Amino acid sequence: MNPTIREERLKVATVNGGQLFLRHLEQPKAHAVVLMLHGLGGSGDTFVKEGHGLASYLSEMGFACFVPDLIGHGHSWPHISRHLTHSVHDIIEQDLLRIVEEVERHLNGRPLFLVGQGFGSVLLLSGYARHSKIRQLTQGFIHFNARRSTLISGVSHSTLSRLFWRKLVPLIASLRGDVPLQWTGEGTEPEIIDWYNTYLRWTEGEWKDEVDDFNYGAKLRELSLPPSLYFATRSQGYLAHTADIREFMREMGTHNGRMLILAKGDGNLRNYNALSMLQHDDAWVDHFPVVLDWLNERIRTQAS
Repeated sequence: MNPTIREERLKVATVNGGQLFLRHLEQPKAHAVVLMLHGLGGSGDTFVKEGHGLASYLSEMGFACFVPDLIGHGHSWPHISRHLTHSVHDIIEQDLLRIVEEVERHLNGRPLFLVGQGFGSVLLLSGYARHSKIRQLTQGFIHFNARRSTLISGVSHSTLSRLFWRKLVPLIASLRGDVPLQWTGEGTEPEIIDWYNTYLRWTEGEWKDEVDDFNYGAKLRELSLPPSLYFATRSQGYLAHTADIREFMREMGTHNGRMLILAKGDGNLRNYNALSMLQHDDAWVDHFPVVLDWLNERIRTQAS
């Protein structure tokens, strides 16, 4: 990592005595701020793994990067267990707002962009729908392999795949006390059962809050969404089918959105997966410059 980049390790208090671990990477004269949220079965390492991730790249290119670990993941506390009661509602209602408020203290008039991986994008957009504070600060979204529903795309996922993710994985989770996504190659850490169950419900049901019935999808369609950039891998899997990701963009309604598919057949250096698209060294010369150009264009547009 560039020696001029300073890494600050912050803690953000949340409900029930929990603490969110928040990494802050910044070099002098950074001109914009990016908040990055990992998806299921991951942590902030998704973006900063050993200096190879997207946060490392953007911090070298003059962006201040904030990368949290959600409760039960990475260095946040408490750690994952069968008895952890922190819900998806808690993330959206409390955690995201507290993280954004911490980031706001460092903005100093600079624009803020939100980056999500997988379910992290769904959480960020849910927070955007619920909180006016997040809407006021956000100048754009970037999504990596983000999808919400398997229904709106019309894709027929295989019966075997559906049985595995919707029946077998929850059964194993009930025996273990967590969802072993690290066993499946779709994550690096186990996941909280309640979060995974919410993910499944939103996958084949309405995008509504389980506590107060807040309809995130309906609210987002009422709002004017900021410019958004979408990346997808050339995948046919249940968790990240290319068609589902394309339909995620369409579900957001009319907005300035652009989608790029990352695969050799589409002109890229390799066939990326959910992690390598954010960590591989090839990404630094392949699609990370696209992210950089898009962000700089948004900043220039805002300034003009």
